[in-house]
Amino acid sequence: MQPDLKLRNATLLQFSTTLSLSGDLVSKIQDSSHPDKDGDSVFLDSYKGHRALAVVRGINKDSRDFEAKFVYQTVSGGRLSRSLPRIEQLINVLSLVKEELNFECNVSFTFGKSLHPRPIISLPMNYIEVPNKPFDKIQGLHLVKLDNGETKYDVFLEAPTQGALVETIAFKYRSKIDRSLADKMLQEGNTISDKFVSKEYKRAPKAE
Repeated sequence: MQPDLKLRNATLLQFSTTLSLSGDLVSKIQDSSHPDKDGDSVFLDSYKGHRALAVVRGINKDSRDFEAKFVYQTVSGGRLSRSLPRIEQLINVLSLVKEELNFECNVSFTFGKSLHPRPIISLPMNYIEVPNKPFDKIQGLHLVKLDNGETKYDVFLEAPTQGALVETIAFKYRSKIDRSLADKMLQEGNTISDKFVSKEYKRAPKAE
């Protein structure tokens, strides 16, 4: 499970879920990654231009409810020691849970000037001139999509510099845990992103 964030102009992908685990699955997880002083089992990964972390922690000592959280970043993590637990080991265990789970997901994108990003609402936005107004421009927006009164996704847009755009999307996703999970969530975030930001990609020159 090694999603290519750079291919999508993403800088961060994180998602989490709560689930009930049998004693056997808990043992498998903790055998792979011995819990730290806080009771968390930590798993790592590092691949070309990416660094990833996954943490499994108990929610309630009196139950078998756990939170599993995954974080992927476009930061070079270097070579990992062979002794460190890998995210792949965690996925092998959690994929034994057959039911679909509810995930809270966040994807952040950064579109540089070369992509000529154009948000659905122009940013920065100059506000009407009024005496002594407490700000000079609107640099970011928070947009919400509802579904039967419930939030389907949130989109945060910000123009940090002229011609560049940062977009963060928060959404819910339902799926089983498998090796394609991170890729599916990245694709879902990208699909939502395309509704709010258009880009211009340079085409490779045709071979003569």
